[in-house]
Amino acid sequence: MYIISQDSYFVLGMDNLLRNINPHVTHALVAFDRGDGKVIFCSMGSLLSVLNEGMDFQSFICMRYYKLDKSTPVNLLQNEIQRFFRIMKDNELTHHFRKIRLSDVEYKILVKFLDLQSNEYVCQSLHLSRKVVSNYKNMVLRKLGINSLAELIHIYNTWNDCFCLVDGKMMPDAKFLPHMESNELTVVAQSSSLRSTQMAS
Repeated sequence: MYIISQDSYFVLGMDNLLRNINPHVTHALVAFDRGDGKVIFCSMGSLLSVLNEGMDFQSFICMRYYKLDKSTPVNLLQNEIQRFFRIMKDNELTHHFRKIRLSDVEYKILVKFLDLQSNEYVCQSLHLSRKVVSNYKNMVLRKLGINSLAELIHIYNTWNDCFCLVDGKMMPDAKFLPHMESNELTVVAQSSSLRSTQMAS
């Protein structure tokens, strides 16, 4: 299993846990730390379908992936990961996770808030009152299992940072790089590494 996270302590702990469970486990599976204390487990195929096949963050956040809290005790975490391995063993290449169903208005509100548009602008553009927009927003967050708009934006920013996204699309020169000594997987874009080198000099 590959681990994608910006938290180096989590990567180290999860890597040790995976080695204890099964050092030879397939890398067709991914554990993605989405930045809000939840870890998403999915097949590499399903992740790539979101990144490379014209889908986007809205598609990702509306998928019902297997997920766990990062704060889960180690013994329970180990049992749950072993259960995920069993569930996904015969379905590693499938992308058919169930989707959370949002209505057209809910989806539009989700997109507008991800674009950091103000409540006032959202109300005007959709010709809805503040109360109605607020009710829709709360409904979307409840369906997604997210506590607040700030948390949703944090997940969105983590997603963009982890996968080198610009305007919701992966940069053309972005590459998946496995770490040689661990199960960590990162995405690196040549243009972004060039930019950071230039800034340092």
